[in-house]
Amino acid sequence: MKKNEEEINLVKTWLRFAQENFSFACTGMKEEDAPYHTICFLCQGSAEKFLKAFLIWNGWELKKIHDFQDLLAFFMDFEAKFQNLREECGLLNEYITEARYPGDLPFESIGKGEAEEAIEAVNKIEKFVLGKIIFSNSQLL
Repeated sequence: MKKNEEEINLVKTWLRFAQENFSFACTGMKEEDAPYHTICFLCQGSAEKFLKAFLIWNGWELKKIHDFQDLLAFFMDFEAKFQNLREECGLLNEYITEARYPGDLPFESIGKGEAEEAIEAVNKIEKFVLGKIIFSNSQLL
């Protein structure tokens, strides 16, 4: 399906925001007192933006949905192989609110291991999505 310039720019914006969130999460891991709960929250947001970029690329009308289980239902309309990301989406889904608000889950309990898992999950989601969004030479980022 041919994309117009506005659609292409919208997808590029979502991808840029996803990559920025992910970059900050990865940088945070290098801190002496790394904020692991914030890293996990940024990973969740990054993955959500990568996934929404794919959906928008395929003509999906943007919806304010944050739950990955709900989002995955839309993916089946476009790409059955998204089932392969169910585990990563489930892991990151935990950080929609748990890493955002004190009291929902003691965010101190989110440690380095959880942050490393979240980063691995985003890596897999990013590679999958970027492998499905193909820009022509004139549309490259």
